[in-house]
Amino acid sequence: MKFRLLTAALMLSSLTSVSLVQAATLEKSRLRSDRSNLDVQKNIIIYRDNVIYEHGNMTIYADSLTKQGENAGTITALGSPVKIHYVDETGETTDIDAPKIIYRQQSGELSASGDIKIVQSSGIDRLTLLGNQLTANQGATEGFGFVLNGAPTEFRIEQPSQPAIYATADQLRSNGKDKQTELVGNVKLQQGDSNMTAAFLTYDGTSKVISAGKSDSGDQRVETEFFWEQEQGDNATSNQSATEQQTEKEQQQ
Repeated sequence: MKFRLLTAALMLSSLTSVSLVQAATLEKSRLRSDRSNLDVQKNIIIYRDNVIYEHGNMTIYADSLTKQGENAGTITALGSPVKIHYVDETGETTDIDAPKIIYRQQSGELSASGDIKIVQSSGIDRLTLLGNQLTANQGATEGFGFVLNGAPTEFRIEQPSQPAIYATADQLRSNGKDKQTELVGNVKLQQGDSNMTAAFLTYDGTSKVISAGKSDSGDQRVETEFFWEQEQGDNATSNQSATEQQTEKEQQQ
């Protein structure tokens, strides 16, 4: 009886071990370059010239790249600029240019500083963002989310048959998965001959709708200004009508 119980326990232990192995997911990355150097004492590998790093849906192109740590370590990429190309599950692309990028493989966290340019394209519209401080995270389920700061940050969207929309704000946020970009703080937007100011603004990349709101305190409300040129023909017609009315009055007198 004891032998049967021991056998059953061993079988259960084996099944548990197998299920744990099957539940684990293996991450894979690949690095290519023209040259590389290994510092054995510091456990640092330096890759130089035409560096290409691939991890999941993300590819990094750099002039030089330093990898510190074991398989899932920290990567520091330098370039003029470093280029990141990311493709989500719907085919939308995110391209980032920055002089320096730090990427932590285990967590998927990414940071960049300097003159930063982000371009997101869906095939229908093109969203361009500019700033100087970036924190981001790329995940298989959450997409590519980020926070971009600047002085100020810049937002530009181009759509077919529509005037380009240009905006500035203290900060830009994108949650990646829901394809929403938020502009926060001292938002100023311009499209064609209209200007808008607001405390915050949200662009929905799915519905292509822009919404704006006031500050929590209510001090800064949404304000819009419209500009247009008065046609000369309308002025001439108005002047002629006024002259005719004046003539009729004189004749009646």
